[in-house]
Amino acid sequence: MAYTVLARKYRPQTFSDLVGQEHVSRTIGNAIATGRVAHAFLFTGARGVGKTTTARLLAKSLNCEKGPTAEPCNVCDQCNQIAAGSDIDVLEIDGASNNSVDDVRRLQESLPYRPVRDRFKVVIVDEVHMLSTGAFNAFLKTLEEPPPHVKFIFATTEAHKVPVTIRSRCQRHDFRLISRNTVAARVREILSREGIEADDDAVAIVSREAAGSMRDALTVLDQLLAFGGGKLVGSEVAAGLGVADRKHVQSVAEAVLSGDAAGCLRAVAALANQGIDILHFAKQLLSLTRDLIVLRVVGGDDHELVDLAEDERASMSALAASHAAAHIERTFSGLSVLVEEIGQSTTPELVLEMGLVRLAERPPLEPLTELLARLAALEAKLAGGGGPSSPRPGPGQPPGGSGGGGGGPRPSAPPVRRMEPAPTPRLAKAPAPASVPAPPSSPIASSAAAAVAVAPAPAPRTLTPVPAPARVPEPAPAAAPGAIAQPAAAGSIPDAWMRMVEQLHDSQPALCAVLEHGTPTHVSAERIVVTFPEGSFFGKQAAAAPAKDALASVAERVLGQRPKIEIAEGKVDGKATMAAEQARRREEDKKQRDETARNHPAVREAMNVFDATDSDVRVEDI
Repeated sequence: MAYTVLARKYRPQTFSDLVGQEHVSRTIGNAIATGRVAHAFLFTGARGVGKTTTARLLAKSLNCEKGPTAEPCNVCDQCNQIAAGSDIDVLEIDGASNNSVDDVRRLQESLPYRPVRDRFKVVIVDEVHMLSTGAFNAFLKTLEEPPPHVKFIFATTEAHKVPVTIRSRCQRHDFRLISRNTVAARVREILSREGIEADDDAVAIVSREAAGSMRDALTVLDQLLAFGGGKLVGSEVAAGLGVADRKHVQSVAEAVLSGDAAGCLRAVAALANQGIDILHFAKQLLSLTRDLIVLRVVGGDDHELVDLAEDERASMSALAASHAAAHIERTFSGLSVLVEEIGQSTTPELVLEMGLVRLAERPPLEPLTELLARLAALEAKLAGGGGPSSPRPGPGQPPGGSGGGGGGPRPSAPPVRRMEPAPTPRLAKAPAPASVPAPPSSPIASSAAAAVAVAPAPAPRTLTPVPAPARVPEPAPAAAPGAIAQPAAAGSIPDAWMRMVEQLHDSQPALCAVLEHGTPTHVSAERIVVTFPEGSFFGKQAAAAPAKDALASVAERVLGQRPKIEIAEGKVDGKATMAAEQARRREEDKKQRDETARNHPAVREAMNVFDATDSDVRVEDI
């Protein structure tokens, strides 16, 4: 008799047998019980999670002799033939090989006819995303208004490739990846039915390698049964699948966390001798480090977050407790980067070796609180006279004095002096030598301190800058009608141009900043020419059509008519830009404020007291 693989032998025959997809089985079961079964379904999800199986269960539930029912009998001819895939009224179509318009049209020609025997004609299209665009379009009208005796069930692993016009006409059900615990429980149940012994490590490896797919788990289990015979042991299962033993992965993680670079290199050499896939091992190491972090955070009693055998749980909990959580988290971050590097490298073994050595030899992390405590202790020690210049302890006084220096070596750095504010000197014709404060370390600092100290009480402490007198433009000579006369002084800015730029300051500040760097070489009511240096960024911005339109609108308000705007490039001799003019005015204003500050009576008096010159005085803006 031909052998039936476990994935087919233990395929769910009722909705109660469908594990990991309770949200789908409950929805469909309630829909059948209440008579609210949709005419089209779209089942999406990863491979091996039960999409096609659920489609067959739905077909059996609709066509069972005792149905429609959420619990088909699995005894009648309809149930048996649907389970075997031989029912004449349940059509299973592979969308990858029947994806043309002609295939869909042949199917549509048979739909108007009543089922031969069953209650409903069910069309199951697997991998529906492989249909061509024309085939999808041919389906639209039939899918929207199908005959009452027809049900469509579409299954796909890539729902985003199905046109939205198809998706909107279907009731969509998303199949989730199955958890490790659920897969492990199902594997143990099947092993018990088959009479096969297996330890917890073997079951854990199978559920871990399945990656959420029940079909993949049973396929792997079939392979292991052929490899191990009547009993499955964790170490033999790992060797049969070509993956690293869990204990070996744990030993590598312990070497990395403990800083044993040599142990990491020996572990990688052992992996290479066994022919284990390097990338897969790196992913195993990353997953194990994640389990260590979880055990360190939540403890070892949580079986939901970490699925481990009891002996492995004990050893992993001990390893997690022996290292700080921050150290394990940093190792996880380094391993995640290392996995990406291995996946992109042509020499994965070398990358794994150097990556593990790099992680193992990193300097340990120092807690910030401990560093702050050390700094505070050092500061207290230095402030208390623990330096070399502190006096020797007297009789009966412990070494180190009150500074808490202890009996250890004294620091080589001199003690920190606390600078007290100098007393305010009194102005007198001939001050006594004792009343003159010690000269400060910097003449500039002394002048500033003296200026504050000798100022009379009513005077303000901050010197108010004296603005420069306003520049009055000279009268312009007569000009032709419609023209704006240029100022007489060479290099000055036309008054009309300054008014235009100032009006743009509030409405369009960005354009105002651009035009400030241009030179108005010609300003009249008919034509305005603004010249920028060759290759200037500001010139390119000003040459844009929106900028020229905005400038023309402002010029129309200032000049009385809309001039033509021209943006030129080249050198302009003897004429300045508004930006340069503003910089010149700021410099002149600063010089005047500096002169005013230096001539302040309080500053001059301080200079006399400290015998300072003008070069010792520095004026800073506040």
